[in-house]
Amino acid sequence: MQIAELKRSQLDRVAQHRDNLRTSPHLRWLFFELTNRCNLRCWHCGSSCSATGASLTVAEVEAVLRSVLRGLDALDSSDPSVEDGRSVQGARPAVCLTGGEPMLHPDFFEIAGRVHAMGFGWGMTTNATLIDKEAALRLRQAGMSTVSVSLDGLEASHDALRQQPGAWRRAVRGLECLQEAGFRPQVTTVLHQGNFDELEPLYDLLCGMGITSWRPINVEPIGRACEAGDLLLTPDQFARLLSYIRAKRFDRNCSMEVTFGCSHYLGVDWERMVRDHYFLCGAGILTASVRSNGDICACLDVENRPELVQGNIRTDDFMNVWTNRFAAFRRDRTADCATCVDCPERFRCGGDATHTWDFEHNRPLLCYRDYHDSLATQQAPVTTV
Repeated sequence: MQIAELKRSQLDRVAQHRDNLRTSPHLRWLFFELTNRCNLRCWHCGSSCSATGASLTVAEVEAVLRSVLRGLDALDSSDPSVEDGRSVQGARPAVCLTGGEPMLHPDFFEIAGRVHAMGFGWGMTTNATLIDKEAALRLRQAGMSTVSVSLDGLEASHDALRQQPGAWRRAVRGLECLQEAGFRPQVTTVLHQGNFDELEPLYDLLCGMGITSWRPINVEPIGRACEAGDLLLTPDQFARLLSYIRAKRFDRNCSMEVTFGCSHYLGVDWERMVRDHYFLCGAGILTASVRSNGDICACLDVENRPELVQGNIRTDDFMNVWTNRFAAFRRDRTADCATCVDCPERFRCGGDATHTWDFEHNRPLLCYRDYHDSLATQQAPVTTV
């Protein structure tokens, strides 16, 4: 069987799995926006965070997790195959504490400790500017298992994007403190017009620091980035980014994993070339989130529109909402989309990433066909899948 034919078959299976999840969702990732406050003001921020805002309480986070545990117990009691361990459907979701900057929450370490004590694995996304040696050790004691740190280019471009002089140096110091405490942080870099030419020197820097995982991604047309349209990559730059990741992914001169993010369907030729899994957007079928005001939603990057809010933890039981709502995310968006209806990749793509779907005009803001021609000029390697 030819590689392309095999990949089409596997992509069709993934798409069918996605459709099955629309009727039988599986809560695999649970995000808490602990606060939408942030000590930086990044031009590309999808949530448009600022120095002031709302925060969840310790009791609210704990109540959500107790709801999850009750729901899992109900699943296990209805599954006769479960004996000593939980079924796959009854496995506890991974918890991600994020923001804003989550460490600005006054009770951050208490919340983190509670999550760990209740038996949930947890990780954090952070700008790392508040992490010193003491904080890194406290994160270890609180049971943090994964951490993603944003480093968006070299010093000048990072600080310009963050609108905060010194942010880069504090982030690098935070990374070093995490490493000294025994963590293996992943670095995420958002590529835009101002830092696109810094890929190679940043790669060399991170390799030299001993970073083991690097995720360069494209700036998305969401949140504050929509106010600065000159940030967005051109189709040619997007294709060059993927080509760069592909080359570094198979480069054995550095032990650092280089991978593209989960966003966006890339077509048969490029799927699995820049990440080790096929595209599948989990918003509302694998992923749920709680915003800092208590709103229950799918993915925190999805546009915060009233019709996409599924409930609020201050009035609704979280697992009841997860089980019985989320209809907006458990349907085929492409069925009534003029852009998608005649596309031959419609089933595999599924409307692409939910967070870049224009719900007002019912169309994708980013589409595989927008950069198809540019990708075709970048030869994808023939390799095993």
